[in-house]
Amino acid sequence: MLRHFLSALLLTLALVWTAMSAGAITVTDTIFNRHEHEEFAFGADVSFVPQMESWGTKWLDKNGVQKDILQILKEQGINNIRLRVWTVANGASSKQEVVNMCKRAKIKGMGVMIDFHYSDTWADPGSQTIPSAWTDHSVEALAQHVYDHTYEVLSAIKEAGVVPKWVQVGNETKRGMLYPVGQTNKGGSAAFARFVQSGYDAVKAVDPSIQVIVHLPDGHDNSLYRSIFDGLKKNGAKWDIIGLSAYPRWSHLDGPTMITRVMSNINDLKSRYGTPCMVVETGHYPSEAVAGNQYLVGVMDRMIKNGDLGCFYWEPESMGGYDMGAWDETTRKPTVMMDAFLGVKHTQVSWLMKAAVSEPLQDQVAAPDLRLKADVKHVRNRIRSVDFYLDRRLAGTLNEAPYELPLKAEIGIHTLWVKATDTDGFTEMSDTVTFYVGESSLMDTPLVIDPSKKGGRIIWGVNVAEPGKYRLFLQYSAARAYSGELSIGGESVSRLNFPQKEHETLTCDAEIGKTGTMDITLTATGRVGGLPEAEWLRIFSLEGQALPSPVDPTGVNAVFAADSDDETVELYTLSGVFVRCTERSQLGLSPLAGSAAVVVLPNSVGGTPYIVRKQRLK
Repeated sequence: MLRHFLSALLLTLALVWTAMSAGAITVTDTIFNRHEHEEFAFGADVSFVPQMESWGTKWLDKNGVQKDILQILKEQGINNIRLRVWTVANGASSKQEVVNMCKRAKIKGMGVMIDFHYSDTWADPGSQTIPSAWTDHSVEALAQHVYDHTYEVLSAIKEAGVVPKWVQVGNETKRGMLYPVGQTNKGGSAAFARFVQSGYDAVKAVDPSIQVIVHLPDGHDNSLYRSIFDGLKKNGAKWDIIGLSAYPRWSHLDGPTMITRVMSNINDLKSRYGTPCMVVETGHYPSEAVAGNQYLVGVMDRMIKNGDLGCFYWEPESMGGYDMGAWDETTRKPTVMMDAFLGVKHTQVSWLMKAAVSEPLQDQVAAPDLRLKADVKHVRNRIRSVDFYLDRRLAGTLNEAPYELPLKAEIGIHTLWVKATDTDGFTEMSDTVTFYVGESSLMDTPLVIDPSKKGGRIIWGVNVAEPGKYRLFLQYSAARAYSGELSIGGESVSRLNFPQKEHETLTCDAEIGKTGTMDITLTATGRVGGLPEAEWLRIFSLEGQALPSPVDPTGVNAVFAADSDDETVELYTLSGVFVRCTERSQLGLSPLAGSAAVVVLPNSVGGTPYIVRKQRLK
């Protein structure tokens, strides 16, 4: 097509196929079984091949192996080729070039369609130029030229051992051919019909089995087809098949709309004229190869189911000069558009599967009798299994929806994620959900003292209303390994080791035998000292007793005043330097037998000093 070629020449660089962008996932589906439809013409116009080969063009198959282009096309499902014929004596699209290509097609076991342009160059809706040797001839003389040229070329092809399956009498004859004599919008409808009939007669004279096609563009435009074919019928012209061009690009339609309108037109034409139809030209942008694949496989699937004859891609092998080929100029391999001829559809998506925990929700308090629930989606609904991981261990596997797993869990903090696996073995992990079984108290504002040194401390203040057994969870982040001792109210509970982790959780159980305000202290005990970053501490009741409530850790030890009932207390700095004695009443202290002294922390912003518990420093 001239308009395709001229449009392509305006490009200074070929478009590179970029549909398979980084991070995208391509899902493949077999839409139809290619091997069950060999009678359908899976075609390609390859008229550019001789020229491209003369320029040294090389093609690679999808595995990167260099081969003859017809062999690659055959492996991609093409079983028929289409070749244009001009009235030139030699060179591109001449009789001899077409004969040679027909021989090559026969060797590959491919059928042939011949497309007569009846011009020295391109013929399409914009140009149907009379050959220079036929200029100023009468209608009858032109009709005879059409007959003679058609008969001569087809006879040469037949003598070479090839009988074409189809012959187009004219190319995209939207307003007739051999302008202006056969131009339908300038009074040439009868002449156009005469030329079509002349070509028809020549084809049948060479071989009656050859099917004659009359070909129009704009396959979505039913009114155009009715107008042209009504005129041909009225003027006595014959044809065997109606050929359509179906380009979303030139029709300015998206793929699905194009398919719908083309198929509607085909069904009307078959009913109105009683002749079969085929798409003899179509194409798409290689830069939108996935969308092109979907369009092509959609067209062919609909046509196969509709009993139509075939679909031809116009110059899929073209690279560099034509911007609607189906080859990747960078890799020199076929794009996924060509997989449509194998019945394979590609869908590019940002996700293949999505997996999420839908119950329990993040931070949700749950009962011990749990229902774990996953929400899993797949672009092709091909889920094979869903695994539930509770506290990093496989808790169960489900093979069909709904993905709900009942189980019993201990009081405390739990993590849950799910892993979905599809029938192709692809997996998808959900985000991790943290939830709680049983009520708890959260303490997330500790007092930190010398965290980088041995003996450094992290302190949480709590008010214990009832003695009993409790479960503690500490979430931390550590740039290296640490160790520490956890104590409650001055009594050691557990020694803890902190591996180098981010947002890791440690747990321990403790029995608290006294009540009142006290501290929970983590003291650095490692050889090199230091503590991890404490993110939060959460406490659960294991026996149903009241939960400890958070207390400001800077004042938690105010009740621990002195060793006597004196009305004064001694204040020291952290380094042990005595500061002064002061009355208990000024600090809001009350004496408690066996208590330690207090230490004053300087407050850089003024006001009341921070007060923490510490052993006597005399």
